[in-house]
Amino acid sequence: MAVEPDPFEPPQWQGAALSMRMASARVRAAARRSVAVADLRLDEEHRLTERIRFDVTARLRLLVETTARDLLRQVERLTDDGGVAATLLPHDRLVERLRQAGCLTDPDLIDELVAQVRLTLLAEALPVENVAGDAPSLLVRLTEAPDRIVAAAARAVLIAEGRGRITGQPDEAVALPAELQQRLVWIVAAALRQQDDAALDTALAQAVERVLAAQDASERPLAAALRLAAAIDARASELPELLVESLLNRQPGLFIALLVHATGIDADLMREIVLEPEGDRLWLVLRALDLDRATVARIGLSLCEADGRRDVEGFADALDGIVAVSAEEARRATATLRLPRSFRAAMERLEGLARR
Repeated sequence: MAVEPDPFEPPQWQGAALSMRMASARVRAAARRSVAVADLRLDEEHRLTERIRFDVTARLRLLVETTARDLLRQVERLTDDGGVAATLLPHDRLVERLRQAGCLTDPDLIDELVAQVRLTLLAEALPVENVAGDAPSLLVRLTEAPDRIVAAAARAVLIAEGRGRITGQPDEAVALPAELQQRLVWIVAAALRQQDDAALDTALAQAVERVLAAQDASERPLAAALRLAAAIDARASELPELLVESLLNRQPGLFIALLVHATGIDADLMREIVLEPEGDRLWLVLRALDLDRATVARIGLSLCEADGRRDVEGFADALDGIVAVSAEEARRATATLRLPRSFRAAMERLEGLARR
């Protein structure tokens, strides 16, 4: 006897549903082809390693899940309803919904997380050497500095680094710049909705505002390092030793911050310059500060040892040419790096370098 279809269960393999399935399958197949072609076009130098892919994915998931938890707590407080979670999208489906909508491939977000991971890996791989002999490391010495502003700023860096090392814990969030954090919190709030509910939407919007108000972008390790560099305010004669020691103490964030303070270049751009494997822009930045051959060599060799993408023999061959560039020539060559971010982005668009 034939079984009548359940009138309350829409047929998934009948009629118009089959055409929809075929259309969806074509879209998925086209997307897979595009991804495969894009991947094959990449050489090994530009392809992310499995470690970076894993760490970035883990940070993304942590960001989404932590944000969703924070929003849910605030919605429950605002609605005085402990059962409100049942009307929102379950956490185990949230990441997949955002992924399907393309919200987890925001280029700015991915750039930030890849840079964070690369900086962490660089810190782990830098050769360790205490140039002060048996004395404590640079950061520890700075926490004991007679200048209370410097000491407080150094302690803040240690606290921020400690927070960053335990980001794998459920209650710890990955720090993002304010603009990216704001975009992420709003998109997570939108993804939590399952149906139109004016009261719940209002509560979600208020929850977002409360979550954002409670977050502080200054807790980012790089932000803490920037405050320390400003507190130190290194003289030209002090800068070379501080730069070298920061790398030899596995403090690339402080190295970047010292360069930012000395040059006036945007922090995120300076991080990009320090992390890029070719090093051309970094060598010119160092020469613009009139750093001598020994300092440039020690910095370059430390970075080459820590990053397998760098060509140590190529750097050694180029060193004489690098230090032959005068400080004035280097300052002219790097002048555009000091322009406002929006101006630089507009110039890149005109040059066809902007992300498409």
